[in-house]
Amino acid sequence: MSKRFLLVLSLILFLSKSMCFAQDELLDNRIVQTKKDTRTFNIQSLEGKTLKVKVLPDYVHNILCVIYLTDTLKVFDYWDVFPQTSHLSKQFLKINYEVRGGSNLGLGNSLIICVSNNKLYETLHVLRYVDSEAEVVNTYNVKFALVTRKKGYMLTASLRDKSFSTNNPETNYDYTNTSKLHFDKKLKVFYSIKKDLYDTLKVAYHDTTYRREIQGNFPEVILEDNKYVFIGGQWFELNNGAIIKY
Repeated sequence: MSKRFLLVLSLILFLSKSMCFAQDELLDNRIVQTKKDTRTFNIQSLEGKTLKVKVLPDYVHNILCVIYLTDTLKVFDYWDVFPQTSHLSKQFLKINYEVRGGSNLGLGNSLIICVSNNKLYETLHVLRYVDSEAEVVNTYNVKFALVTRKKGYMLTASLRDKSFSTNNPETNYDYTNTSKLHFDKKLKVFYSIKKDLYDTLKVAYHDTTYRREIQGNFPEVILEDNKYVFIGGQWFELNNGAIIKY
């Protein structure tokens, strides 16, 4: 066995060990950061009982978890940036989190949750902002505010959508709008309208896609060109004959 071969073999083994050590160190750092960034929030159930909800950003698996007792909401389309969590009121938590975009593209979603009868509810889950800086600069942003009434709750969505192009200024626009979302006391979700949906659609989750027949009347949220539908206890984006899990 030549000295050159032994030298190359030793170098390969050394680099392999170094890479494994670096990967283990990165994993350990992500585990530590997950524990550090996990937060517990007080929230009042819709029945008036004070409870605790945990928001856990799992940086190891890129999953955002919202936990109450044995209920866990998991967000798989999550980019490992610390989520911004705040109260819309004592009864509703809003969680703003980042989504993996692309080159010159920033994306983020809003998840709003509540608790009723010891169950965690995903009351709204939609696109929060788009920030694209290419040849055409596009910005989309929606902000939510809760209004409490004697008959229930209402959510206002203040939306701004702007596009700017120096090459094609005739396509520029700056659109603003405020929408009112009602609250379904039975399903515990906010919605714009209730809509009949009878069709066979492609259903897309983070790890699988299939086609199924959808039949029924479902809550729908309309925010400009973006539409979301609540089916089977989950929020989906409605897009060109498909529903995409949020």
